[in-house]
Amino acid sequence: MTFIYNKNDARCMWCKRTKNPHPDFTFEKIPTKIFKSQKGRKIELCFSCYEYETIKSKKTKTDFKKNLDLKYETLKILNI
Repeated sequence: MTFIYNKNDARCMWCKRTKNPHPDFTFEKIPTKIFKSQKGRKIELCFSCYEYETIKSKKTKTDFKKNLDLKYETLKILNI
């Protein structure tokens, strides 16, 4: 799994972070990767949110891509 580092417009769609939270890399953008959801949406996630979604998918035995759509739709309803 390769995440993109130093992308100028990097922004996690879940946690909204743009800066790297690691104390040794405070002046760098957050590393992100774009994932394609089950419905074909492009979801940009940071490594931390990706790990959380992966763990959640395994625990609930649901598809990772389906979970991306569910969370995206929930955030959209809540206008977050």
